[in-house]
Amino acid sequence: MQLSPEEQIGFLLKRLQQAFRNLLETRLRRHSTGLSMAHLVTLDLLDGQAGLPGAQLARRITVTPQTMNQMLLRLELAGEIERRPHPANRRADRWFLTDAGRRQLEACRATARPVMTQMLSRLQSTEVTQLRRFLELCVEAVEVYPDTVPKRIGTAKPTAPKRAPRKRADATRKRRA
Repeated sequence: MQLSPEEQIGFLLKRLQQAFRNLLETRLRRHSTGLSMAHLVTLDLLDGQAGLPGAQLARRITVTPQTMNQMLLRLELAGEIERRPHPANRRADRWFLTDAGRRQLEACRATARPVMTQMLSRLQSTEVTQLRRFLELCVEAVEVYPDTVPKRIGTAKPTAPKRAPRKRADATRKRRA
């Protein structure tokens, strides 16, 4: 059975992600940064949003909390990030880039630029802008309104999340009272 164009998009995105990651990690190894793409994304997130806790970092780059803890420990031991206590949660730490981390991030970005240029090389600048906007809309559709399922492509409308039905235990307690 042939997939519809809409169904092919998910597979194409996955293929692109895999090819991009493989090429980028090969280049990162070749340039002796010693970091993976996940490390690079972690440093990049902390550069733009200093003070994120590890749990938020893990969710944003879609790794397990255990994997994120290992990455944070490695980056901390290398002196590229530092932890500070979270003011509202004693069990959480907030993470910040150090000067060494900023230098490492810039080296990684310099290595990543040619990979990005290669990936986008067959697109016009207006198409790159459109692609970015389209991908932002797709991300927004699944992150902001995960329970909204349109009947057909292009019909999703933002709706408030539905309230969970009351549990029977609540009703039973009321009857007993």
